[in-house]
Amino acid sequence: MNPPLLHAERDYCNAHNLVLLLTLVMVATHLTQTFVFYLPAGQFKALHLGLSLLIVFALAAGQSTRALARLAFSLLFVAAVVSAGYVLVEYQGLTTERVFGPEHRDVVVGCALIVLALIAAWQQWGATIPIIGALGLLYGYYGNLMPTEVLHHSGLSFERLISYASIPNFQGVLGSLTALSAGTIFAFMVFAGLLKSTGGIDFIMGFATKLAGNSRGGQAKIAVLASAFMGMISGSTVANIASTGTMTIPLMKRTGFRAPFAGAVEAVASTGGQMTPPVMGLTAFLMVGVTGIPYDEVILAATLPALLYYFYLLFSIHLQAVRDQDQLQGQSMDDIPPAKTLLARYGHLLFAIALLVYLLMSQMPPAYAAAYGCLAIMVLELISAAARHHQQPLKGLRAAFVRLLEGLREGGTSGASIAVIVAVIGIFVEVLTATGFAQKLSYLMLSVADGNLAIMLAIAALACLAFGLGLPTSAAYILVALLTAPALIDMGLSMMAAHMFVLYFAIFSALTPPVAVASLIAARISEAPYFATSMQAVKLGLPGFFLPFLFVARPELLLIEGSLPEQIGIAIVSLLAMVALNIAIVGQGFGRAGWPLRLLLLLAAMVILVPGITGTLLGTVTVIALLTGQWWVTRRHHPISSRTT
Repeated sequence: MNPPLLHAERDYCNAHNLVLLLTLVMVATHLTQTFVFYLPAGQFKALHLGLSLLIVFALAAGQSTRALARLAFSLLFVAAVVSAGYVLVEYQGLTTERVFGPEHRDVVVGCALIVLALIAAWQQWGATIPIIGALGLLYGYYGNLMPTEVLHHSGLSFERLISYASIPNFQGVLGSLTALSAGTIFAFMVFAGLLKSTGGIDFIMGFATKLAGNSRGGQAKIAVLASAFMGMISGSTVANIASTGTMTIPLMKRTGFRAPFAGAVEAVASTGGQMTPPVMGLTAFLMVGVTGIPYDEVILAATLPALLYYFYLLFSIHLQAVRDQDQLQGQSMDDIPPAKTLLARYGHLLFAIALLVYLLMSQMPPAYAAAYGCLAIMVLELISAAARHHQQPLKGLRAAFVRLLEGLREGGTSGASIAVIVAVIGIFVEVLTATGFAQKLSYLMLSVADGNLAIMLAIAALACLAFGLGLPTSAAYILVALLTAPALIDMGLSMMAAHMFVLYFAIFSALTPPVAVASLIAARISEAPYFATSMQAVKLGLPGFFLPFLFVARPELLLIEGSLPEQIGIAIVSLLAMVALNIAIVGQGFGRAGWPLRLLLLLAAMVILVPGITGTLLGTVTVIALLTGQWWVTRRHHPISSRTT
């Protein structure tokens, strides 16, 4: 073999082993911190960021094919060791003696941490977030040169800027977002990694197939259910599409669904997982950290909107399948293991997930719940492997141990990747807060709206879609929560409603052109035109853009206002409106729906959702009358096919 190839392979193996060692150290230190709290908060944030930087640079060095690139990442690795080590060793002096007057070496190390975080984020996530972070730093330093009252500020000195963005103030890259990443998000990423490596995707796919495989459009419904399950845990829309989409999209195409539609279904289902309880793709924890609202209240408020969203999506797929039934093929269930086999092989994972949900619902701190979930998966996987290989238990335990190591490695690297991006976002957030820009933008939005809530909501929605373009969910939410949520709260919205509103639009910016990163990845997998896939995704994901306005008008949907009967009533009429809206868009109900009927159903759906009993009753009666009339006409002309829906 060629000697350079041998060296490259050896370097890759060394880097792989180093990454595994670092992730095991990171998992061990973080789980221990969860239960013991052996380090002060600032030191633990430095340890979290430092280990994350080491993992990212070790990964990059191992993946590089050029010697110069490997050398560069190795030097960055050493710089990360020195910088993080300095903060850990000097922590006492930084927090007690040098808060208001950092030494020269503190400023140097602070700069190093910022630059290392920017480089690591660029390597993992591309240029967008690091550029935003760098622009934030430039804005903080050169604010006195900015035009207009909104942008102008007195400017921060270099020493003060570095203190705000790093040490010794422990803000920016070592701020509250990094604390959230270290204390909560990392444990959930480890849980997701363990779940995936021990067969979670196979279990979810098999379970979803058993639920929806035999129904009309079952292949697309399988994609919806599987992506919803994975999306709420994975923390990344793109990662979810890349994992489940590689299985679900080809399945949909093989059974007759057009490529743009198959890609759009996966994109919309995966995106929706980010706002589906109980985990909500980690954004729930970000909302808790930003607002201080208890975790159980956040997931309770998200429940009804998520159910309405997925009902709309599944019903839309069903109508599409009924309309295009001649083009679709059935799916053979022969290659899907029986339910008993699935439960015997993966039932312990179901127990671990159920345990996580139970602990979260019982108001246990999320970090503890995730840690117990990780321990449950590891213990139960070893027991399950030994039981399945009872004749050769050591062989089964060895295989299970390898799977667990891979899960810890994958979870640790995912957690490290999120840590560096969150640290860079922390720079931007801290600079905008310190300079007062966020408050000024809120005042500007309020002045433009001039007291009109509808205009304010429209401005906020457009701003969220614009700020969220191309960003991961966590980054998009933090940005829009900082810039637009305060203005909505000043207009009289509750904190919950305001943050849920901006969260939805931040999440669904992944579907909107021109960036539409979710549609882009799905289009690549489905080999469909990007724009056609994106437009189909916007159509299928309509509730994601519509529901935020609905639960502002009807806060009962968030379960924060009204009595239980009122909340149930609003949920029912909202469901009816979704049915009418779906039939109007697809053009298929009990039979083919012509344009007059579709327009009437669309108007009736809008009227239902107008606050007030009169509009609700009028719209409800209209929808019921129109659908009853269509059923009667279709039944008279096609007595058999009328029952196909």
